Amino acid sequence: MMQIILWSNNGEWVETDNLESIREAVTQKEKRIWVDVTDPTDANLNQLEQMFQLHPLSTRAIRERVDDPKMDIYDEYVFLVLHRIFYHFQTENCELREFEVSFSKNFIITTHTQKLSRTFATAREKIKEHRKDCISHGPSYVLFRLLNLCVQDYNPAIQEWQDDLDEIEQRVLLNVSDHILEKILDFKKLVTRMRKQLLPEREVLSELYENRNIPFIPASMRPYFKVITDNMNAVLSDLESLRDHATSVFDIYAAMLTIKMTEASHQINFVMQRLTIAATIFLPLTFIV
Repeated sequence: MMQIILWSNNGEWVETDNLESIREAVTQKEKRIWVDVTDPTDANLNQLEQMFQLHPLSTRAIRERVDDPKMDIYDEYVFLVLHRIFYHFQTENCELREFEVSFSKNFIITTHTQKLSRTFATAREKIKEHRKDCISHGPSYVLFRLLNLCVQDYNPAIQEWQDDLDEIEQRVLLNVSDHILEKILDFKKLVTRMRKQLLPEREVLSELYENRNIPFIPASMRPYFKVITDNMNAVLSDLESLRDHATSVFDIYAAMLTIKMTEASHQINFVMQRLTIAATIFLPLTFIV
């Protein structure tokens, strides 16, 4: 599936799914192009490679899975491999949903699987809402909107995790011990693995802002890319807070468990005292008998 947006500085704006409409637009310097491809086929990639003069290594990276995020700077465009990361509590693993971006002064090409179709559909809606900004800044504005949306999408999940951890804390305080330790440890694993996966992503996002040798991001757009980096740092900070909260809940659980064990020990001592008294009373009688 392919979604194409064509626009120019004079306000022209066209949305289509016909790849042939790009051929003429590529030759016109005033035209700007966004091609978004879901589950690209070999035929799609061959056509894009020919029309936009993409490097074979770029299309090869699209065809094959790349677990590490990266940025390759070519003479005519920049190629990015990034991921949306989803954590599954059942398997205790992070799922990397990869997407690729090729962008220059005149075009941006995004490729991804069906699993990310919602994210990219939302990005297209954002671009339509901010059409004037897109016309003013070009493809780099599309890239900003897309990457910022991907980062902000982590916030609802983190808030949900925080609410779940608050609930676990209340259960600990209420002395409800059913699978509590397992749930606390799940959250500690969550934070560790999410941070491990997000840190390399942050490095690529930071380079988009800090690397002044990228010619396809105008100076007017650089503050926008700093916003993306700041938002990613905020996500990592929230994960740190989540880890600290999980650690404090674990400490509370350990303290409550210690108190229960102490109470149980006192109860055993009390029973033993009574048994000792009874034995002291009845032992002489038993001896006499």
